[in-house]
Amino acid sequence: MTFRARRVARRRGRAGWDAGDRRNSLINAGFFLAIGISVLILLGYAAWSWYDTHFGAAATVEGKVITKDDLRNRIAIENFRLDYVESRIQTLMAKGRMTASDGAQQLDFVSQRRQQLADLTLQRLVDISLMTKLAAENGVEVTPADVDAQVTEEATEPAERHSWMIEVEPSPDPKTGQIGDEQKRTALGNAQRALARLKHGESWDDVAKTVSTSGNAPQAGDLGWITKDTGYDPKFMDAVFASPLNQPTDVITGDDGTYRIGRATEEAAAEVDPTLQTQVEDAKINFADFRAALSGDALRKKLDDKIVADLGKPGTQRHVLEIKLPEPNTSSVGTEPGVKTRWIVYAPDDDMAKARTLPADDPAWAAAKAQADAAYADLKAHPDKFDATARAGTDELSGRDTGGKQPWIYPSTPIDTAIKNAVLADGLQDGQLLEPVKGEAGYYVIQYMRGLGEGEDTYLKTLKDKATDDATFRQLAIDNSETEGAKDGGDAGWIAKDQLDEQLDNAVFGTAIGQNSDVVTVSGDGSYLYRVLGEETRQPTDEQLKIFKDSGFNNWYTRQKEAAKITYNIGTNAGTGGTG
Repeated sequence: MTFRARRVARRRGRAGWDAGDRRNSLINAGFFLAIGISVLILLGYAAWSWYDTHFGAAATVEGKVITKDDLRNRIAIENFRLDYVESRIQTLMAKGRMTASDGAQQLDFVSQRRQQLADLTLQRLVDISLMTKLAAENGVEVTPADVDAQVTEEATEPAERHSWMIEVEPSPDPKTGQIGDEQKRTALGNAQRALARLKHGESWDDVAKTVSTSGNAPQAGDLGWITKDTGYDPKFMDAVFASPLNQPTDVITGDDGTYRIGRATEEAAAEVDPTLQTQVEDAKINFADFRAALSGDALRKKLDDKIVADLGKPGTQRHVLEIKLPEPNTSSVGTEPGVKTRWIVYAPDDDMAKARTLPADDPAWAAAKAQADAAYADLKAHPDKFDATARAGTDELSGRDTGGKQPWIYPSTPIDTAIKNAVLADGLQDGQLLEPVKGEAGYYVIQYMRGLGEGEDTYLKTLKDKATDDATFRQLAIDNSETEGAKDGGDAGWIAKDQLDEQLDNAVFGTAIGQNSDVVTVSGDGSYLYRVLGEETRQPTDEQLKIFKDSGFNNWYTRQKEAAKITYNIGTNAGTGGTG
């Protein structure tokens, strides 16, 4: 029998694929698809990362983005400017126009700025962005000529003079502790006689060392090499820079009431560095970008001038009374209980220094006690007279300026033991008048005012509740406030908008006429309470104009910045999500 092999028929529908082939193909396709997706993700991330690195927001000001590239470019410019300043300092030191100690101090300041450069630069960019908006709103525009002038200023080493000063400050009256017309006439006479001596040929050194009341009198009033805007009295500096070399100025009356004579012995004219642009470009900085950075400085100056000019026009002012309680300095006393007091000292023969060595049986001690007893009896009947009595009669000269008010006293305070024991005794009540206490320097009539308690702001709130009318507020200011105007019932005069810093300005102008403000506490300064007496449109005084020139723009700009929508995405402010 013959056997034949049977043909095997293939099944239909597989198109030549078996299950394994198909599975492998699908796996491979999925693998390559995953690789493709991963590549796309990586490319997308790289693109996003590149975009964020260059165009991501470092900060946003009123919807306008400051990119990270903007920040990076500006940091390079500011770093160059610090290098440029360092070079100038070293040049001045080499020329002998800056002492080694002054140079080291300035170089240290530059180093500190460099350590904070990123944050400082971002803040500068934020300010420029906001000021650009504010400038447009106030009709301020920076022209190419303004930028040219700013570039020239950047390249200019200002004129300097080796300057000298004879200073004659009026001395307080030994009895009253005040500087009156007589003391001013005496000081002016001394200054005029010093000038006459100089004009008659006496040496500057001899006159300065024997007449000047300044701390540098032993150095004949040598101020070193200084620029016109160094910071001394402006009228004095104008005179020093206008006077011929080696010739004394006239007697100059400063804004602070001090009389000064100046002279200059050497001069260095202003110098413009013609290589600034080359140095900028050598530092791989586009000079157009450098000019754009300086245009921000020019913008700030023009906006400052505009705001100060506006503040100098007649505007709304308010007449206010003020109570200020300085912030207690507890840094060295920890949790020690403190007390606030005021006192009047009656010293034998009105001389506290002499009293310390005067025998106890000297009749002058009995006379001092009689004065203290009489004052005590009068103040028991008329407690509101304490301030006036202290200003007129205390033998402690500082008390004549403060109405006898003293700094906080603690168990560790180094004062007369008898006085310390009296004011720190248990059971004393606020406002209690103590019987005269004999101390080393005289008899003290003491009023215990209060303990440290819950803080000055809390105490001021109790005064606010008591001050229901103008007269009561005035008396509370006399008895509690520690300002120059306390003796006049806390009368702070007329206050213009932007004359005070933001917190105080808001308190004054946010309070209804005839009402007390909320208590305002300024960190590092103290707590304030105001009473608004009236409101008028007034022309600023010379004193107010000076305040506006010194701080008016900063006060105004602080308010604008607080109101602006500013978001920081990097730096120390990152994550605040609030206003700058």
